[in-house]
Amino acid sequence: MNKSIMLASGLTGLLIIWMLSGGNDAPVTEEVSQASESEKLMSVVVKSSDAQLVAKKITVQGQVEPNRVLSLKTEVDGKIIALPLALGSRVTKGDVLAKVSLKTRLSQREQAVANVAYQTQELAATKKLFDRKLESGSRLSLQQANLAAAKASLQQIDYDIKNSTIIAPFDGVFDCRYVELGDYLDKGQQVVSLVDDLQLKITAMVPQQQVDGLVLGQDVTASLINGEAITGALSFISATADENTRSYRIEVLVSNKEHRRLVGMTASLGIPVKEVEGHLVSASSISLDNQGRLQVKAVNENNEVVAYPVTIVRTDSDKVWLSGLPAHVSLITLGQDFVIAGQAVQVSQG
Repeated sequence: MNKSIMLASGLTGLLIIWMLSGGNDAPVTEEVSQASESEKLMSVVVKSSDAQLVAKKITVQGQVEPNRVLSLKTEVDGKIIALPLALGSRVTKGDVLAKVSLKTRLSQREQAVANVAYQTQELAATKKLFDRKLESGSRLSLQQANLAAAKASLQQIDYDIKNSTIIAPFDGVFDCRYVELGDYLDKGQQVVSLVDDLQLKITAMVPQQQVDGLVLGQDVTASLINGEAITGALSFISATADENTRSYRIEVLVSNKEHRRLVGMTASLGIPVKEVEGHLVSASSISLDNQGRLQVKAVNENNEVVAYPVTIVRTDSDKVWLSGLPAHVSLITLGQDFVIAGQAVQVSQG
């Protein structure tokens, strides 16, 4: 009997000890569970970003053209007797480019001068007789017409003599010659071509959706095919769109005092159209959402991932200006590809 009592007492003691030991283990288990849950949070690196005003740009393709190209034609008929400059020469305004033979124009001028003098004397004599009522008014009118015709003939000959020499109307390059020495030309035939390369113009077509943002006189930067970057002023915006492309022609004037050979090169024009608030981010921070829209990921004050749809304002080297973000945001710069919106994360500053 005493043995049964002792056995029961021992079992009761063991049960009490087991229960006490189980109660002491509960906090330890909870701590381990919390530690495991913390270890399961994805770690990301974030960087704070504040919005800045940035000029939005549009980019269009164009080409470099000379500011002026003039094809000079002869205004008199005759034979080419002089081509004093070599093709490709740089010329100054007033330089002689070609000469046409005067043929008999000099002798014709002498005759015309004499005729003007004769008709002037005849008119004076007729007027005296008219004043004395010894000559009719019709005779006086006829003599006045004769003098006018003589003067017109002299002016035409002087005009032909002056224009038998073709001169450069502006500084430029003697770029093309359509005749050779000894060729006989008819009036209106092309002789030489002159290119003004002191100023160049870059022409391009701007889509109709973007033309409203352009302002005459604004600075435009062009990246040339050879790697050079040149800047000029927007000098022309067409009033009507092209019927086929529905785009507008623009021209940008660029100084070329060094006379660089840039005509004909292709150019990429970066045109600022307006200022918007944007964030400068690395291109690697941008991804696509399920609808194929651009997005970047950030964290909120609760360390939860937030996905923001964004729009590219412009690109600078390997970075991108984006709009669509809050004025201040903590952007995820590392680990954004492994987290989703609404997910709690461990955050460290980059």
